[in-house]
Amino acid sequence: MDYAIILCFDKDTELYFNKIINSISDSGVSSYMTDVKIPPHITITYFGTEKSELIINELDNKISNFNSGNVIWASLGAFVPNVLFAAPVINEYLLNACININQLIKPFSDYGDIGHYYLPYSWMPHTTLATQLNNDGLKRAFDIASQQFNALSGKINRILFVECNPYRELKMWNLI
Repeated sequence: MDYAIILCFDKDTELYFNKIINSISDSGVSSYMTDVKIPPHITITYFGTEKSELIINELDNKISNFNSGNVIWASLGAFVPNVLFAAPVINEYLLNACININQLIKPFSDYGDIGHYYLPYSWMPHTTLATQLNNDGLKRAFDIASQQFNALSGKINRILFVECNPYRELKMWNLI
């Protein structure tokens, strides 16, 4: 089974990104994010495991080591042609979150995903605004998002452990 650990945002930041995601969905370009009810987030690790309960227990025991943190999203980007995203500036908070969570899950998982895209130093943090796009959809989604997107600062205030494909939230931790 595939899982992810994601960072979620304060209400204002979440509302800001949901406005863009909903605009893209309402335009008919891609409704995947709204259909599946995936919250705006930054994925910090993606992995396979048969030991999800052990990872949840480990996070329960170590969650006090993780704090809330600030993030600045400075631009839009794409994984051509499938994904349009808001790109955060990698800062010490994000890099440490990626490193620490990957170290925490390593003993209990198939370390790293197939492409190793969520491992420290090969990870490109992003907040997906639209996915399952083709070239035309990417252009249309970018046009919609670029009319609304401005650089912004937000706060990470939650960590979620989720099951992927289909998306299902398994556990949430609030950060101080």
